[in-house]
Amino acid sequence: MRREKLNDLTFLSFHIFRNDPGLFHAVTIRNGGNSPPPFHSLNLGINTEDLPENIKSNHNILCRCLGIDNKYLLSSKQVHKNRILIIDKNTCLPQPDISGRCFDGFDAIMTGLPEYTLMIRIADCVPIILFDPVQSVVAVAHAGWQGTLLKIVEKCIQRMQERFGSNPAALKCGIGPSIGKCCFNVQPNITDRFKNSHTASHRFITDINGRQHMDLRESNRLQLMASGVPASRIELSGYCTSCRSDLFFSHRREKGRTGRFAILAGLRRSG
Repeated sequence: MRREKLNDLTFLSFHIFRNDPGLFHAVTIRNGGNSPPPFHSLNLGINTEDLPENIKSNHNILCRCLGIDNKYLLSSKQVHKNRILIIDKNTCLPQPDISGRCFDGFDAIMTGLPEYTLMIRIADCVPIILFDPVQSVVAVAHAGWQGTLLKIVEKCIQRMQERFGSNPAALKCGIGPSIGKCCFNVQPNITDRFKNSHTASHRFITDINGRQHMDLRESNRLQLMASGVPASRIELSGYCTSCRSDLFFSHRREKGRTGRFAILAGLRRSG
């Protein structure tokens, strides 16, 4: 990933999408907003204890600096499942509020329409962008350990194939900053569930000093590859949100009292 700055806002972008004029994307960091500690400062978390006026101000900063129309910023209250929302011309949109237009109960959103910017909020879970430059389709997904267990990215690719005719071999994918294997130790009952349902679990579950650690980014990368996406078309962020809490919010490191950063993606109009 590389750092960029636009209108005083610093954000990250994926190298893999740099030659794709049909895609807009950005990954925010925690700096550049108006929230006080422990949400300092660009907190985009609508379900945090931060004041609504701070969250509204931070969304306004985001939209202004990245040139996004708040009325076309789409997100969802995420629930750690694998429901996918497809945005088309018949979708009934909720009324805009301080955070754009927010749905409820979805952990992935996809569209083939260029009007919209899709957003996922995170603070340790794995954020993923899936882009089909041939059919002009984009999806964003939120994969915590539960969404990863439920194979949300595999389900996204299935939907892209069924609804838009996407070829997995043509997709490009960016797996964003999330908690790394170094910091994500879990109870054996969780790793047992992965071992029972994921044939390659030995590639992302490791014993470190007698504790079970999981590499959620690698698990999602393996799911993408199992779905037909070439390894060369997948970029993994090297950032661990827990190690780099100077740049990102980390639910685990900050013991639940923290904000949310975001991954955004949208299609650009041709011409």
